[in-house]
Amino acid sequence: MKVSLKLISDTEQEEAKLYVHEETDNIKRLERYISEDGFYPGYLLCQKEKAQIPVKLDVIYYIETIQEIQYVHTEKEVYKVKQRLYELERMLPYYFMRVSKSAILNLNGVKTYKPFSGGIMLAEFENGDGTYISRKYVKELRNKVREGLL
Repeated sequence: MKVSLKLISDTEQEEAKLYVHEETDNIKRLERYISEDGFYPGYLLCQKEKAQIPVKLDVIYYIETIQEIQYVHTEKEVYKVKQRLYELERMLPYYFMRVSKSAILNLNGVKTYKPFSGGIMLAEFENGDGTYISRKYVKELRNKVREGLL
C-alpha cells in the first residue's frame, strides 16, 4: 500500500484519507485508530495499591475481569485498571484481542497455544501463567495468525 504524508500549517484541519479496494476488518481498525482514539500512547494507566502506574503495552500479557474488576497481568505483577473490557478493546492496538467474555489477550506475548477438547485453547506465557481462549474466538485468532497480523 502506498503511503503519502503532506505537512500542513497549524491553522488547517488535519485529515486522513484512505483509498482502498475493499473495506476489510484491518481497514476498519485503522480508520477507528485514526479517528476515534487518536494515537494511543503505548501504555495503560493502572493502579497498584494507591499508586498510579503507567504500564507499557508490550509488557502486558492479558487483561481479565473478575467480579467486575479489571486486572492487568504482566510477567511479574498484577495491576488494576478502571476501564471496562469493551473500552479497553476499542483503545488497544491490533495485537490485543478479545479471547473470552472476560479476557483480552496480547497476542505478541503468547509463548504457546494449546488446544483443549470442546474447541477451547490455552494461551501460555513465558512466566507459566495462562488464559483460556473460548471457542467463539478461536477461529478469529487462527485467521489473525494465518494473515500474519501478529
